[in-house]
Amino acid sequence: MNNEKETRNSVNKFELEGNVGTIHDVYKNSNGKEMLRFDLCQNNNGNSQFVPIVLRGKLVETYAEEIEKGNWITVKGRISTYFKEIEKDGKSFKEKNIEILGFEIKDRTHNKIYTSNGEIKNMIDNLER
Repeated sequence: MNNEKETRNSVNKFELEGNVGTIHDVYKNSNGKEMLRFDLCQNNNGNSQFVPIVLRGKLVETYAEEIEKGNWITVKGRISTYFKEIEKDGKSFKEKNIEILGFEIKDRTHNKIYTSNGEIKNMIDNLER
């Protein structure tokens, strides 16, 4: 009998929909790259949950001026995890973080699609919903 588990191809993608909540200012990280953080508000069985979203690169350039609180958007992407060293209360530890790669934002309020490579497209209502 073969005890090895079957290795399967996996799919790395996610899709979240919700309203834009709190929008923080554009800031530069330690490498000098611009980043934008906002919260995506979702209704989870009658309870609001806020998912922190961080944009970087071309998406900051193309979307930072367009984003508005309350916009209904879809966020798509791929996920990568990494460890970050954190210092809190004089103690140092590693915290696992999620990095979102290959972003796409569908802004249904403005009928546009913003991609991580800086491309902006107009949505075709019947095809994109």
